[in-house]
Amino acid sequence: MAETPRSELHFTGGCGDCGERRVALPAPLPGVPDDFDWTARDYDSFRLFMMEELAARAPERSRWTAADLEVVIVEVLAAALDRLSHALDTIQQERFVETARRPESLRRLLALIGYDPLNDTDPDKLAGLPPAPAGFGPESDSEKLERLWKLQPREMERARLAGPAAIRTQKRMVTLADYGTTLEAHPLVARAQAHSVWSGSWQTIRVAVLPERQLGLDSAIAGLPASLLADVAAFHRSKGIAAPPEAPETTVRDALAILVEGYRMAGQPVLLEAAETVGITFSLSVQVRDTFYRSEVLNALRAAYGTEAQGFFAPGRLRFGEDLYASDLIEVAYAVEGVETVCLNRFKRVGSRYPDRTDASFIPVAPDEIATCRNDPTAPQDGYFRIVTHGGIPG
Repeated sequence: MAETPRSELHFTGGCGDCGERRVALPAPLPGVPDDFDWTARDYDSFRLFMMEELAARAPERSRWTAADLEVVIVEVLAAALDRLSHALDTIQQERFVETARRPESLRRLLALIGYDPLNDTDPDKLAGLPPAPAGFGPESDSEKLERLWKLQPREMERARLAGPAAIRTQKRMVTLADYGTTLEAHPLVARAQAHSVWSGSWQTIRVAVLPERQLGLDSAIAGLPASLLADVAAFHRSKGIAAPPEAPETTVRDALAILVEGYRMAGQPVLLEAAETVGITFSLSVQVRDTFYRSEVLNALRAAYGTEAQGFFAPGRLRFGEDLYASDLIEVAYAVEGVETVCLNRFKRVGSRYPDRTDASFIPVAPDEIATCRNDPTAPQDGYFRIVTHGGIPG
């Protein structure tokens, strides 16, 4: 074992205080010559290098033939090195998302960056796969996905591109806007808006939610259409969170609480509350064209102002704090075929304490409110309208 060099103290100039320590270090190790061509990667380059080495070591020999034992050994070694080089390249390319060719390698690499391609794969494609070869046991979803990629390489390429892009997707609700955006993406939510409230010790996030299909936050989801429930299950699966329990008592609030719990910041309390709706009432007089039936035009107008998917007051069409303008209502009426003229006779909030806003031509809505008009006789507080038709064909 090498010993640590010892330092010696040397004084110069005859001064007893002027000294320096000197150490005699050992000579550096001689360099190791390296004349190997590290760019050699295939059979031809390996063979050429070894043949050049042979020629350099035996300069007196001027002729080499394929039957020479040395040449045979060189070619055998070159072939073996070529296979090893190819195996090294194959193993190296399986380490990266861009170059991985084996389905199992790509799936594991995508898992390292937090992307599960199963969430974005159509379940029907997995269910429609041909039966697994004989001798294989029950397949997991991951194994089915890998087999799908082997049969349909385009699906594998799609996942290869989607995985890195998913890194930029916001997966936490940090700002107030994040709460609204994340909840509005849920199939059960039409509109959502969050605001922060000081509770005395910390900030509490309160999220106002307007559910789809005129549901309430505490409405059960068991009776909803199967297509909507399937969309809910797919959404939860895509977010990597548990699906709502399949129980009669499961409500819209329960389903959204799962999403909030999975995406809220740690230690941040979040409360879900029903959105504050503003009931709107208005009255129209409509002149029907001579060649149209009044009843058909009336039904079309009711649908145009209704709460179905294409209706003016469909849940989610109007935003929080969006003022309601008389010109928008009149424009909807004129878009109905058979309408000749329209007169707005009444336009206000529901309630005797609110004045008519026909002359003002708009109804202001507060930032935490959302206008609604369900036209349900059993719930007049949620808005209603009256349409009187004139002219046209009776019936």
